[in-house]
Amino acid sequence: SNKVDMLLVGLGDGKLISFVVNHSESTSDGCSVHSRKEVNLGTQGIHLVPFRHAASQQSGALCPNSGAGMCVLATGDRPTVVYLTGGNGGSTSNPKLSYSTISLTAEDDDEEDGNASHRNIFVNVAAPFRSSLLFSSTTNNSSLCVADDNTMRLGMIDNIQKLHVTSYKLGMTPTKIAYHEAGRVYCVGCIGGVDGGAGGGSNSHIGGETNMGNCVRFFDDSTFEEINRIDLEPFEMILSLESVILSLYSPDSPPASSSTIEDKPFVLIGTAYAYPDEDEPTQGRVLVVECNSGDVGHVKSDTEDDNLTRYIRHVTQMPTSGGVYSISPFYNGSVLLTINSKTHLCRLSMGKNEVGELSFIGSGHHGHMLSLCVKSLARNSVSEPNRQTNQLAIVGDLMRSISLVEYLPKHEAIEEVARDYNANYMTSIEMLTDGIYLGSENFNNLFVLRYNSDATSEEARVRLDTIGEYHLGEMTNKLMGGSLIMPNNSS
Repeated sequence: SNKVDMLLVGLGDGKLISFVVNHSESTSDGCSVHSRKEVNLGTQGIHLVPFRHAASQQSGALCPNSGAGMCVLATGDRPTVVYLTGGNGGSTSNPKLSYSTISLTAEDDDEEDGNASHRNIFVNVAAPFRSSLLFSSTTNNSSLCVADDNTMRLGMIDNIQKLHVTSYKLGMTPTKIAYHEAGRVYCVGCIGGVDGGAGGGSNSHIGGETNMGNCVRFFDDSTFEEINRIDLEPFEMILSLESVILSLYSPDSPPASSSTIEDKPFVLIGTAYAYPDEDEPTQGRVLVVECNSGDVGHVKSDTEDDNLTRYIRHVTQMPTSGGVYSISPFYNGSVLLTINSKTHLCRLSMGKNEVGELSFIGSGHHGHMLSLCVKSLARNSVSEPNRQTNQLAIVGDLMRSISLVEYLPKHEAIEEVARDYNANYMTSIEMLTDGIYLGSENFNNLFVLRYNSDATSEEARVRLDTIGEYHLGEMTNKLMGGSLIMPNNSS
C-alpha cells in the first residue's frame, strides 16, 4: 500500500497537532509540512509511542511495511490510538487520520459496602514490546506496557474500534438525507443532470413538468432498494428534509387548541425556486409526504392505490414566499420553518374533502438577515411537549449568530428572548438543553452559548454568553447527538 509520512506533536495541555510531511527536492532541506490539524485528546500532557497493530492494516490503514500497520499511542487521561485510514491502492478515498480511544479502567475496593468501583487510568508513560511467553498471538502485533502513578500494566490492544461504512452508488449528487422510521426508508435529496441521473424506482412527477434532475429518492433501510422517487419542478432546489410527527387538527379548532384528530408521521421537504434573475429566492414550497407500511389512515392522497402495503404518497403542499431553509419538530405536533429571514410555526389541519392542509399559525418572527437553521428540544413525540412550560427554539442566522425565540400560544406569536451579539456566520446549530446551545461557524470553530434565565438584570437576560470555544479546523455541516462507540460502563 501507499506510504504517507505524518508529523505528530503532543502538547502539555492535551492537544495533538498533526502535519503531512512532503518530501521535495525543491526545498533546501528536502521536505516540508502542510495540512495542519489540531484535536483535543484530554487535558493532560501527551507522550507519543509508535507501535504496530494488524487491525490498522485490515481497516485500510497506510502502512510503511507489509506487516502490521504503524500506529501511535497518545498517552494522557484519555489514551488514544492514532492511525491512518484510506488511500490504499485502488481506493478513491484520501488518507485520513483516525482516532480510537482505549478503554483502561481499574477497580477500587469500597471498604464500606465491599463493592468495587471503576475509575479511568491516567497513562503517564508507555512502551511497546513483544513476548511469546506472556501473550500468544499469530499476528505481528506489538504488546504494550503502560504505567500510571503507581502501577505498571502489560497487555494487548484488541481490534481497533472504527465506524463501518457500506457505500451505495446513487449516480447523483446527494444534498440532504433523513431517516423515516415509520416507513423504514432513507429519504435522500439529490441533484442530477438533465436526464435525471441514475435510474431505478418509479417516478412521481409532482407538478407534472419535466425536471432538470432535482429529486427526492426513497430507499429501503435494510436492502437499499429504491422504492420510489419524487421529481421536483424546473429550477426547484431542495433546502431541507426532515422526518416529523404532525398532529392532525380539526379545521374548526382554534390555533391554541390541543384537541387533535390523530398523530401521524410524515416527511417534510422544503424547497426554493432558484431563478437565474433572482439573488434571493422569492418562491418555495413545503411538500408533505407520507411513507408508511400498513393501512391508509384518515389523510387522503392524490394517488389512489390502497392495495400496496408500502407506499410513498404526496399528501399536500404549501407555497411559501421564499426558500424553506430549515425544518424542525416543535411542540404539540407542529413544526417550525425558517423562510428567508422569517421563522414561522405551522401545523396540519383537515381541509376540504378530508385532505390535510399545512398552514401558518400567527405572523411568525421577523428580524434576521437570513435564517439558515432552527432547532428545538421537541422530539418526534407529541406527548412530551404538553409538559413544557416554555416553548423555546434557537435560530441560526447567516451573519448574526444564534437567537433564542419563544412561542407564546396565547398570543400566537414568536418572540425573541435573547441573542448572541457576536457576528458569527453560522453553518449549523444544536439545542443541548433549555439554556445551553452549540453552534458552528464558517471559520471552522465550535462554540457554546448559555442563556441566563435567572439573571437579575434585563441586560443579562437578553444576552447569550459564550462559555466555550473550540477550533475544529474543518467545516461543520450538521450537528447530531449520538455515539459511535460502545458506552463506557465505568461509574
